[in-house]
Amino acid sequence: MATEGSKPSEVELLNTEVLAERHFRYELLTLRTDTFAGKLSQPFKREAVRTGPAVAVLLYDPAADRLVMIEQFRIAAYLNHLPSAWILECVAGMVDQGETSEAAARREVKEETGCEVGRMEYVGAYLSSPGISDEMVTIYVGEVDAVLAGGVHGLVDEGEDIRTIVFNVDEALAAADHGAVVNVMAQVALLWFARHGNALRQRWLGPAIEDGKL
Repeated sequence: MATEGSKPSEVELLNTEVLAERHFRYELLTLRTDTFAGKLSQPFKREAVRTGPAVAVLLYDPAADRLVMIEQFRIAAYLNHLPSAWILECVAGMVDQGETSEAAARREVKEETGCEVGRMEYVGAYLSSPGISDEMVTIYVGEVDAVLAGGVHGLVDEGEDIRTIVFNVDEALAAADHGAVVNVMAQVALLWFARHGNALRQRWLGPAIEDGKL
């Protein structure tokens, strides 16, 4: 048990009730936890959507210095009455049972853009909506050939209709700066790239850059 003023650590799960189970599992949990006052709380309830782990990939062509992103319909954009329900994103999807996050990233890129990923750079991981969902998103930058990117992709049996868009780096970062990117996975990836993209390009293409070939 935490002492007063220390960080709480103990969580006691008292009951789990399944409210719905379709594409995702929706649960009502009864818990009690340590508190900052140094004692156990009274039992309380929290609803949780059990989605499982997810992955997102910002696609980058270091030779052309281009970013490849996607655009698709999103129900949240529609329900929030945004100017368009088709929003700008990076490739993303769920990690299947027994699959690594990197393998899932490569699979999703192929499904959503038709591109093959070369090198991958780990960006980080975050909880997408910690008050309601268990989803942990792992983000990568993936190397692709932007010349091969384009067209409409996605799995028809999953209702996907995904357009691939190629940006120069400044265009993509400006879109994020000006509020044109409302998808948090893409925002996190673009913010990382704004700080680390030049160093990443140097790591991936160092000799060619130094020789003046790029």
